[in-house]
Amino acid sequence: MAADKKESRGARFFSYFEGRRTRKSTPTPHLMKELSAHKVDRPSWSRAFGPIAFTLVMVAIGVGCAVAGEPLLAAVFIACGLLPTIAVYVMAWRALPAVLGPQRNSGTEELGPYLGGGGDERVRQMSPGLMGQERDVMEWNRAEEAQRTYDWLQGLPVGFEDVEVTSDDGVRLAGHALACCPDSPRWVVFAHGYNDNWRAGLAFARRYAEAGCNLLLVDLRAHGASGGQWVGAGWLDRRDLVAWARWVVARAGSGARVMLAGISMGAAAAISACAEEDLPGEVRSCVADSAYTDFWNTAVNVVSTGSLGTQPMPAHPLVDLARLFLRMSKGGYDVAVACPVDAIVRTRVPVLLVQGADDKVVPSYMGAELAAAAPERAELVKVESAGHCCAVFADPERYWEAVDAFVERTL
Repeated sequence: MAADKKESRGARFFSYFEGRRTRKSTPTPHLMKELSAHKVDRPSWSRAFGPIAFTLVMVAIGVGCAVAGEPLLAAVFIACGLLPTIAVYVMAWRALPAVLGPQRNSGTEELGPYLGGGGDERVRQMSPGLMGQERDVMEWNRAEEAQRTYDWLQGLPVGFEDVEVTSDDGVRLAGHALACCPDSPRWVVFAHGYNDNWRAGLAFARRYAEAGCNLLLVDLRAHGASGGQWVGAGWLDRRDLVAWARWVVARAGSGARVMLAGISMGAAAAISACAEEDLPGEVRSCVADSAYTDFWNTAVNVVSTGSLGTQPMPAHPLVDLARLFLRMSKGGYDVAVACPVDAIVRTRVPVLLVQGADDKVVPSYMGAELAAAAPERAELVKVESAGHCCAVFADPERYWEAVDAFVERTL
């Protein structure tokens, strides 16, 4: 990237950055009022069987019509009862493996989904409500970090080492370790988000390394090179991160100082892992960027709003049926148990929460709710004009000011 291009583009946005601010706080009374007013969707098995109840009623009416000598009307009622129910059950059944089955993103982009050639498209996808100068700022900062990260990686005397561990339930997990600060006891275990791979962590790697941290970027289960039949929703992954923390301690020794970090689903997994009783004591803190309070409400939000670029549609009963089918499947589980907001109450380490104010995937109230659940442990940094997982590009100076201070204080 040419120096004159950097200067001209930097000058273009200087005045914009000059007036920008982010908020770093525990929830205010006003925010608590907002939280209390927010409607939370409670998972219920009954909704999964609602279509069956509808079908039974319609069929019963149809049978009654047939008995009364109205065969045509009977056929209409029976068809109207059967066809919609069959359609919605088939839709949910077919969608389950596509949505929660293995997400084998190959990660062929050298710099990953955020810093690679498709990074601008990813930023736009994650920030659908931002236009004009706000989006230009994120794209420019993304391109700047891509060039700096590339130069940094090229200049390192060491490269990433492919490593693996086995989870509690026998799943082989793949990771990529970079001992870029061999004289430092600090390690960051970084977990990516849904449908990503370990290279998503490259958007954060250089700055963590500048803070004296060695890196372990992992593929979550059912992602990248890791095994696993189903996406972990941050719940199954919590145990996997405990296994990775043990790997770091075995590699670096008992003097290691470990931080769990992640974005989106990886952030949810990091929070949940920090509540596990057998988490190694060497884990000192957690940075959770764009973490959700619970997977259920996030899924309902994404389906109903189409915030990940999909067609908006009624969330119920599709998500209820998907939950039921996953629970009934081999190796399946109940996604409704994935609740970082419950885990953060039990965490034994400080947690830095980063939330984009314009996040449409994980609504901003979720960051506030996580902070409110553990005010003595959790610290919230809310970044303006930032979409999902894009706070680091919306205002990198403020983002890393908060993260660097947290690293120095806790690690």
